[in-house]
Amino acid sequence: MNTHLHVISLIAGPLLGAVATFFWESDRYGVTASVVLMCSTVAWIYGLLGVWERVGERRPWFGAVGTVLALAGFAGGMAFSLQGFFEAIFRVSGPESLAAAADHPIASAVVLWIPGPAFPLALCALGIALAWTRLAPLWLGALLVLSGAVFPLSRITRTESIAHAADVLILAAFTALAVLYVRTGLRRPGREPASAAT
Repeated sequence: MNTHLHVISLIAGPLLGAVATFFWESDRYGVTASVVLMCSTVAWIYGLLGVWERVGERRPWFGAVGTVLALAGFAGGMAFSLQGFFEAIFRVSGPESLAAAADHPIASAVVLWIPGPAFPLALCALGIALAWTRLAPLWLGALLVLSGAVFPLSRITRTESIAHAADVLILAAFTALAVLYVRTGLRRPGREPASAAT
């Protein structure tokens, strides 16, 4: 049952994230996009934790660090979705929101600026981890790293075409990962987990 939920999560998360981009209002998340993005983040984290658990069976230290990074990315996704939601309902512009955040630099760093980059870093780390542990083919690891690199570019520039391209890339990578999860359980055949061998 957990495997099926992990697989559903790995597809539902990026799919909802891609849908959210279609509801941008100009170059900002509005109410609808923010709510869909929040749902995407909640849907996605369960599958990501399942994958990092598999990595942890081969490389416990890497799996632990990756889990923390994934959770930090989850926090960043929630923070930015809520930021967009409250900007929209209180009719606060992007520059006004940034100016208000600048009045609280430490709190803003903890809530937004530190966890924000954790999501694309988590994608890159996941690609490296899966390729390194040979739980996924090299091309899939490279696709995850590429999607992690493109994602911040699309959100920093606020360019819809780049954002849609990044969303499609991420969705393709995680769909392939979900298929692999169904086929192999993300376990290498004939090998004991590292944690069991020690």
